[in-house]
Amino acid sequence: MADYRNVWVLIAAVTLLQLGGGILGVLTPLGLSEMGAGTVSIGIVGALNSIGFMIGARYSADAIRIFGNIRVYSAAAALAAVSILSMHLLLDAWAWSVIRLVQGIALAFMFSSIEAWLGAAVPAEKRGGVSGFYHLMAKVALIIGPFFALGMSAIDNRPYMWGAIFMALSLLPVCLTRRGEPPIPDTEPLSLKQLYELAPSGVIAAFLAGVINTGTLAFLPIYAVSALSDLSMSATSLAAIAAAAAWGGGLLSQWPAGKISDRFDRRLVIAIMTGAAGIASTVLLLGPILPGAIVLCLLALWGAGTLSFYGVAVAHIIDWCPQGKIAQAMAGILFVWAFGSVLGPLIAGALVQLLPGSGALFGMAAVLSFVMVIAMMWRRTARNEPPEAAQEPWNPTTPLLAAKGEVDPRSD
Repeated sequence: MADYRNVWVLIAAVTLLQLGGGILGVLTPLGLSEMGAGTVSIGIVGALNSIGFMIGARYSADAIRIFGNIRVYSAAAALAAVSILSMHLLLDAWAWSVIRLVQGIALAFMFSSIEAWLGAAVPAEKRGGVSGFYHLMAKVALIIGPFFALGMSAIDNRPYMWGAIFMALSLLPVCLTRRGEPPIPDTEPLSLKQLYELAPSGVIAAFLAGVINTGTLAFLPIYAVSALSDLSMSATSLAAIAAAAAWGGGLLSQWPAGKISDRFDRRLVIAIMTGAAGIASTVLLLGPILPGAIVLCLLALWGAGTLSFYGVAVAHIIDWCPQGKIAQAMAGILFVWAFGSVLGPLIAGALVQLLPGSGALFGMAAVLSFVMVIAMMWRRTARNEPPEAAQEPWNPTTPLLAAKGEVDPRSD
C-alpha cells in the first residue's frame, strides 16, 4: 500500500475530476435535447468536445514544460469549473459548442498533468498495480457522478453547481501535495504510417474504440429515456442508471480481459469482447419493447465488451514496439483514438437523425463491433502473435496514460 499512499493525492484529484465528468456526460445531451437541439447538433457538440481534447493533448506537454504540472492543472481545473457554470448561464446550443470545446482542452490538460506525474512518481515494477487502482477509482467516479443529477431537470442549476464543485475540489489535493513535479521527456512522435506498420490491429482497435464508445456514450442518455421509460423516473435518473450499468460492466470486465490477454492472442480477446458487445447492441435495438431490467443487463454486457478493450489494444501495440519507442507509439495511438472520438458523435448523430427511434444508436454500435471482430480475425491470419518472450504484462490504462508511455515497464 505504500505506493498508493505516495500517490493518493493524484488519484484523489482524478476521482473528483471524474465525478464532475460523469455529471457532464448525462447533462450535455439531455440539456441540448431540452433546448430543442436536434441529434445532429448534439453530435456536433460531442465532436467539438473531442476536438478540444485533441488540441489539449497536443499542447499539454509544452504547457507543462513551461509552467509545471501544478500550475497547468490548477489553471485547467479553474477553467473547467467556470465552463460548467457557464453552461447553465448560457442555455444555448451554439454557446455550449464553444464551452464543450474549451472543456475538452481543459480536461486534456488536467489528465496530462496528473498522468505524467503519476507515471514518474511510481517505480516501474509497481506501476501496473497503481495504474489499476487509478483506473478503478476513475471508473467508479464515472458511475457515481451522474447520480448527483438524479431526479433533476437537465437544465436545473443544481447539477451544474455539483459539477463545478467537484472540479474545484480536485484542485485541493494537487495544490497541497508536497511531492516534487516530474521532468517532462522530449520525444518525437511516430508517423501514423509507421504506427500502422508496427501494429495494424492495435491501430484499428484504438480507432474503432474512439468511434464506438464516444459515439454511443454521447447519445446513451437520450436512448435511456426511451428504452427505460417503463421505470417511470426522470430523464436524468434514467440516464444515470444507464450510464452506471454500462460503466459497471466495463469495470467488471477490465481485469479478467486484461489478464486473459496475457495468456492468449490479444486480438482474439478483443474479437470476443467486441463480439459480445455486438450481440448486446443488436438486442438493444429492441430497447423500447424490452423490460427496463433487461435493457440494463444488456447495457452492462455492452459495457463489459466495449469499454475495456482499449487497454488490451495498447498492450498489443507494446508487444510489437521496439524498446525506446513506447512513448512515441502511445502518443500516436492517442491521436488515432481521439480522431475516432471526433467521428463517433457525428456519425451517431446523423444516424439517429436519419433513422428516428432508439434503434439507430445501437445499430451503429452493432455494425462497428462486428467490423472489429472481422478485422481482428483477419489480422490473425495475416500475422502471428508476437513471441511470448516479447510480450509484456497487460496494464489497465486510459488513452492519456497510454500516450505518456507509462504502461510498460520497459519505458523509463
